[in-house]
Amino acid sequence: MSVKTKQYIIGFLGLVFLASLVFVQMMEVERKKAESGSRTAHAVVPASSKACVECHQKSSPGIIDHWQGSTHAHKGVGCVECHLAAKEDVDAFDHYGATIATIVTPKDCGRCHKTETEEFLASHHAKAGNILASLDNFLAETVEGSRVPFNPHSPTPGMEVDMVNGMASVNVGCKQCHGSKIALEATNGSLITVDELKPDTDGIPTDLAMVALVKKDENGRPVLHEGSWPNTGIGRLNLDGSRGSCSACHSRHDFSPRRARQPENCGKCHLGPDHPQKEIYEESKHGVAYRDLKDHMNLDAKHWVLGEDYTQAPTCATCHMSGHSRNGGKVTHDPGERISWTNRPPVSMVMDTDINGAVIKETDPEERQKLIVSSWQDKRQEMKNVCLHCHTQNYVNAFYQQYDDFVVNYNEKFAKPGTAIMGELRKQELITKQDFDEEIEWTWFYLWHHEGRRARHGASMMAPDYAHWHGMYEVAERFYQELIPQAREIAEHAAEHGHADQAQAVLALIDDILDRPEHQWFEQAKKLAEEGKASVLPGAEQTANSNNAQPAESDTPSANGDSTPAATSADDDNKTSDSDSKESEKDASETDGNDASPSDQNN
Repeated sequence: MSVKTKQYIIGFLGLVFLASLVFVQMMEVERKKAESGSRTAHAVVPASSKACVECHQKSSPGIIDHWQGSTHAHKGVGCVECHLAAKEDVDAFDHYGATIATIVTPKDCGRCHKTETEEFLASHHAKAGNILASLDNFLAETVEGSRVPFNPHSPTPGMEVDMVNGMASVNVGCKQCHGSKIALEATNGSLITVDELKPDTDGIPTDLAMVALVKKDENGRPVLHEGSWPNTGIGRLNLDGSRGSCSACHSRHDFSPRRARQPENCGKCHLGPDHPQKEIYEESKHGVAYRDLKDHMNLDAKHWVLGEDYTQAPTCATCHMSGHSRNGGKVTHDPGERISWTNRPPVSMVMDTDINGAVIKETDPEERQKLIVSSWQDKRQEMKNVCLHCHTQNYVNAFYQQYDDFVVNYNEKFAKPGTAIMGELRKQELITKQDFDEEIEWTWFYLWHHEGRRARHGASMMAPDYAHWHGMYEVAERFYQELIPQAREIAEHAAEHGHADQAQAVLALIDDILDRPEHQWFEQAKKLAEEGKASVLPGAEQTANSNNAQPAESDTPSANGDSTPAATSADDDNKTSDSDSKESEKDASETDGNDASPSDQNN
């Protein structure tokens, strides 16, 4: 082969190598675009939405840019296809020849996504708006604000404030996650919601008198009350009678599945002092693995099936919603299908659910069994099927045993006794019926709603610090150092003011609770202290006495009159060893608390 021929071959191979590098680079760029959600899919603009796209490309280009990168755009689903409304819809209006509505509801999405909508509407997510009459909402509406507007008490420089909207906290806080009750303004100054409209099964209002009162702007558009919209809360109460908002998880207008699969998406609502699932996940091994291996998780896959498309780490969606190789890749839009405990109420309950998906509270075994449509055991097995992709059966079973033990311990030692004490105080009328007007009600709320939930959620998702230090430690401290003393103080005050019988009922309950084996350490230590004895844990006093009874080396004479150490039994040796161990633990504890470096204390 001539030198020239060799040069041609080398040159050709060099070009092929260069082309391959360029191709790989292009593929990597496309992959990164897909991961970031910035890749623009080939948009098919349907004729019905062509005018919308052309106009909004100028007036609100962000909406169009997001839509153009969506699967909707790729499949020719445009603006009108989603915003289309019937003329009878209360929020419908004519917009350049098309009858549309501003708010897209699950009923609208269900025209194409029937199964997903049915699953979602059966879920606890869709019922999140029920908080609007809850204790949490009372805090936001009344304690933090006011259910009626009130006058400002001093000027706001640079702004004219005629009236203070006391509902501001609940509108911006609670309702943005749980959902608002969408309201239209009426010409008589009132608000019109689903309650007044009484829509039929198709979402068409049946109270036409209320429809006639709907206020409209200069363009004929029904005026949405700003306290209820904008809102993408997952349990939103819509004008057509449907519940929920698909865009709570599938952000408009690209509706990215990739984004919905990431834990940050859930973190908009599932974080904070009372339900820190995002922080708990980040602490767990799962969260650590996700942060490390995110780029290898194939998040932009079409179906994203665990065991087929990825195995690197689970996200919220993996465990609670997404398909996996053991269930044929079936996705669910009801996250409750895989949850075996509900840790939301003061006392956790197993997730036996009835025909309506409600947690069954019936205590009679036979009657309870009649109501069960989906048992907690079935739900747990659904979750175990996810776990088994990465863990053995024994490992998974052992984890659930630890979790069950933790929840039962919380229930039995603190939640049920706390519930009983608060119930007895109300029964004896030693506290008012008004929530949060007495210190003990705040104490109890913190115990179960914040600390108790943190503990239980931490145990459920393998976050030891949330289970212990941010959880059960704070539960115990709140119970022993606040709830019990405050309840006793209320009862003793009542006794001093002529309510001896009521006070005795409460004090007897407290004494009964604290006399239980799991609480005796607390009362016994107090009794010992009151008697002037050392305040030590049960068992420690006996050990200390045994050690004190040991004769000094010089006190026991030998046969020849010399002072020698006394012989000790094996039991005495063990006691001495135990005592030394306790002293070592005490020293270590004191060192941890007083001599640790700043970094150690932070950890």
